Amino acid sequence: MSRRQELAAKRAMLVARSELQRRALASSAGEVSYSLRKVDAAVSVARRAATHPLLLAGAVAAVVVVIRPRRLLQGLTLGLSAAVAVQRASALLRTST
Repeated sequence: MSRRQELAAKRAMLVARSELQRRALASSAGEVSYSLRKVDAAVSVARRAATHPLLLAGAVAAVVVVIRPRRLLQGLTLGLSAAVAVQRASALLRTST
């Protein structure tokens, strides 16, 4: 085999390898593109939510209620009890002075 034939064979092998790499890269790019579409949608929702903070607060409250209703109720009960205790203590301190 002459030097020219060796180089031609090596070039053909390299061209075939680069074609395989291009296809693999295109496949990976498709997967990344699919993932980035999800991220883009999430960013879009976050931007909309930032313009409507009340809607965001409602959504957060809804998620909390759906995820942990018992815990939320316990926290609200504790918070309400603490608020009532603070109000009573404040009223007692005001009347005693």
